[in-house]
Amino acid sequence: MKFKLLTLNVWLLPYPYPLGSKDRKYRLEKLCEELKDSDYDVICLQELWNEKDFLYLHSELLRRYRHGHYFHSGFTGSGVGVLSAHKIKGTLIHRYTLNGFAHHVHRGDWFGGKIVGMVELDWHGKDIAVYTTHLHAEYNRENDLYLPHRIAQCFELAQFVRYTSRAADMILLAGDFNIEPDDLGYLIIRYVGNLYDAWVNRSNMDDRDGMTCERPDNIYTPDYMRKLCPEGKRLDYIMYQSGKSCVRVEDCRTCFNQIVEPKPGNFSDHVGVTATFSLSGEDSTSVEGECLPKVPLSNAFLERSLAIVEEGEVRVLWDRRLFMAMCIIALSLIILTINLENVFPSLIVAVEISRFILTLFIGFCLWHGIVGLTMERKALRETKHTIRNMLNIDSDLS
Repeated sequence: MKFKLLTLNVWLLPYPYPLGSKDRKYRLEKLCEELKDSDYDVICLQELWNEKDFLYLHSELLRRYRHGHYFHSGFTGSGVGVLSAHKIKGTLIHRYTLNGFAHHVHRGDWFGGKIVGMVELDWHGKDIAVYTTHLHAEYNRENDLYLPHRIAQCFELAQFVRYTSRAADMILLAGDFNIEPDDLGYLIIRYVGNLYDAWVNRSNMDDRDGMTCERPDNIYTPDYMRKLCPEGKRLDYIMYQSGKSCVRVEDCRTCFNQIVEPKPGNFSDHVGVTATFSLSGEDSTSVEGECLPKVPLSNAFLERSLAIVEEGEVRVLWDRRLFMAMCIIALSLIILTINLENVFPSLIVAVEISRFILTLFIGFCLWHGIVGLTMERKALRETKHTIRNMLNIDSDLS
């Protein structure tokens, strides 16, 4: 029996460009046309920020993909959804405890509420656990301010998959990880999650075009990225593991790249990844030689992860001091200008507006400095103690 999966970051931000996505409606229509003739068992989609776009896709593809689920999270939405040709028996969602910073409104990760979603499929009497996610973006590789958050997300993702999939016949994880194969996050997901990379283990090794983003043949790739990464990046993955049945990857390749007509372009700023798997054996113990072994853990990348998370804790303490200092400065400005409108009556409107803005600023500094950063520090501490347990280091309470 063959099981076919597609993952694609569709890049459908429902705002005018440059805040949103270019050619959104056109690309969505062409995606629908292409998927109508497809034969996937399940489709994992990311960056469907408007639920109406997901519902439109589902309604247009209802003949083949009768079942679907959109994962709701955050203020703007998770952007993650699944379309399935088979019955969805159940769903589960986990929102990552760290999702960037509330005051980084230009990024939007915090407002989106990044998640990992799971759908349990009934496929010819077998339970298939399909996980899909969209992890925090990198933004600046040389100075990755969000690295502790991204590392924490990778650990949460890997553990979530590992400990919720034990009853499944086959485990599949797909999505936009926003990490490259040489990155620490990739190792965490693979080794802590006990997963295999379908692209690495594919039989069609002659197909070497595995880059999924910032590709030179994509019209949405910025010019500076063409110079920085002339071949593109591999950020989208399909990972898998045997459950009660033994799993083998038959094929893995990129897809959904270029729109040929009537208007040449690309389906998204990413390309899709598709993989075909075969299942054999009713019980993994009966065909032990064919089944995938457990992925061994390495202390080296765990120690690197621990150091990054501890650096994040230190940064939280400095951020708290900074926000408390800004709060004191803003409060001092209000006190020092308490009689300013009496001295300069013509400035009364400007003074009142300034005080209102300063009051809002003080409120945010207090909330973020006391509540937000406390939550961040506790989440980092939880990740730190998880890593220490894996390293068999006795955890203290700090």
